Amino acid sequence: MAATGALISSLPTGHRMTPSDTFLPAEAFTHSYSLVLTLAALFCHATVAINSVAGAGVELELAARNIAPTVVVVTAESAAKLHSNITSSITSSLKKLAHYLETRVLTSGRMPTDTFFTRLNAPTRAAVGTTPGKLRLVYVSERAGANTPPLSSNDLSDLRIYAGARVVYALTAAKVAGAVAQTNIYDYRRGVGPQNKHSHFGVPLSCVEIKLVDTASHKTTDDQSMGEVIVRGPSVAGGEVSLGITGLSETLLN
Repeated sequence: MAATGALISSLPTGHRMTPSDTFLPAEAFTHSYSLVLTLAALFCHATVAINSVAGAGVELELAARNIAPTVVVVTAESAAKLHSNITSSITSSLKKLAHYLETRVLTSGRMPTDTFFTRLNAPTRAAVGTTPGKLRLVYVSERAGANTPPLSSNDLSDLRIYAGARVVYALTAAKVAGAVAQTNIYDYRRGVGPQNKHSHFGVPLSCVEIKLVDTASHKTTDDQSMGEVIVRGPSVAGGEVSLGITGLSETLLN
């Protein structure tokens, strides 16, 4: 399947799933992103852990309670809930300082690592799995037109710190196998796009092509490209589909 190969090849070689990984789909298989990622995990001979705790808005910590996943896929609702729960628990000045210092490391373009200072004052982490610190990659699926809570680039940066893992943020649609577009695993930028709005979704996967078609209220000009998002390619049911959302140059907006 084109979508499976595109998802595998979208990661750098050193970060692709291997037989040493344990993959947890915490999103229902009725969403093609979760299903295609699971097929990709099986193709890479990773261990796949399937349980009944999967779907929109599930708590990742509960879904992984008896598992030690290294790679997970969750819905945007689940990611937003995890972010809200952990953020509200950071009340002390020392924990806020630890979070600020790791945020600065991410802003500089590096994933935080354990240092002398983090051992003295460890940042708040999400209790994901039976082996804390084993999780290395979180896929977050944003369903087009689902009116989910927005995840800003700052929220995604916080999630990297809370989970201690890299995050891939993907735009998905019912008629597109896999994803329409997803962020680069090394993209740690903060403050991209308006606050309290969806972060950018990166570039399209290699199995799809995106067109921005003029509408009555949005036109493509010399200054910017803006219009209705049309997706076509071998992973699209029927060959072509409209997502019913507006796209603006590099960012897709609801």
